[in-house]
Amino acid sequence: MVQDLRRISGSPLIVNTGFSSVTDRRTAADLVGTGQADAVAVGRAAIANPDLPRRWQADRPEAFPDQTTFYSGGATGYTDYPVDDVPDGNSSAGRLHR
Repeated sequence: MVQDLRRISGSPLIVNTGFSSVTDRRTAADLVGTGQADAVAVGRAAIANPDLPRRWQADRPEAFPDQTTFYSGGATGYTDYPVDDVPDGNSSAGRLHR
């Protein structure tokens, strides 16, 4: 049904994989690559990785979102995730946010 609406409307389709899991790079690329979507929403991955496009382009590891900090007020869990700026690959990315 969604693809029918997309075809009829001629509008771009932005999808996500739901609330049960974080959408990873491979899933997003597959959805766009197979023509199932024009773009993929990756909210939790984007929150936990302020440099997500660069990480995906460079095939760098991602930091994991700490969902216990979501909607708790304040900056914790939203603006305090590390940027992967270590050129030698010794990144803190991939660790659980504290």
